[in-house]
Amino acid sequence: MSEIIPTILTKDLIEFQEKIKRVEGIVSRIQIDVIDGIFATNKTVDLGLLRNLEHQLRLDIHLMVKEPIDWVAKSREVLADRIVAQVEMMSNVKLFLEEVVTSGIELGLALDLDTSVEKISPEIYQKLDLILLMAVKAGFGGQEFNSKVLEKIKKIKEMVGDLVEIGVDGGLNEKNIVECKKAGATIFYVGKTFWEAEDLRERYEELEKLVISNW
Repeated sequence: MSEIIPTILTKDLIEFQEKIKRVEGIVSRIQIDVIDGIFATNKTVDLGLLRNLEHQLRLDIHLMVKEPIDWVAKSREVLADRIVAQVEMMSNVKLFLEEVVTSGIELGLALDLDTSVEKISPEIYQKLDLILLMAVKAGFGGQEFNSKVLEKIKKIKEMVGDLVEIGVDGGLNEKNIVECKKAGATIFYVGKTFWEAEDLRERYEELEKLVISNW
């Protein structure tokens, strides 16, 4: 089933808390973007500060970090429902997969804009709950969508069919969300196009209609 998931990318704890409050009762799941300052020259709120945050939301933790395996325990502490990690600074993909599966958390891998689909073997793709394809360079918000992600979505769809969710993240708006869905994506992570709306509920419902429509 197709889904719209708002993302939070910030180094400001107060902004993070405010956004959580704003979406409760509107969405059931959000994505927390985690950047360590090594994967990219950017850094977000420390996961450790979020352990006692009260909310009713399901959490996707998107790890844009060096050695994501070292962040699985931290993600578990904030009660992550799904961990999605960039592969670019991951030294052993299979060990990471085993660590997340052992934790009982849904598992995802993410490919940066310039990372080829062939970097990961088809047999690994089929073990995942989610494959996330970046439509921008991972690590920074507010970038413009790059349409070359569409071919990557199609390739992944050919490999996994309907067995694995295909997510897309970065610069999404009303037009390119539709293009990504047509290419085979099922989960759409939205940042700027969601948070800049005056009425978040209305905006979420507008975007949701785009992805649940049948063509």
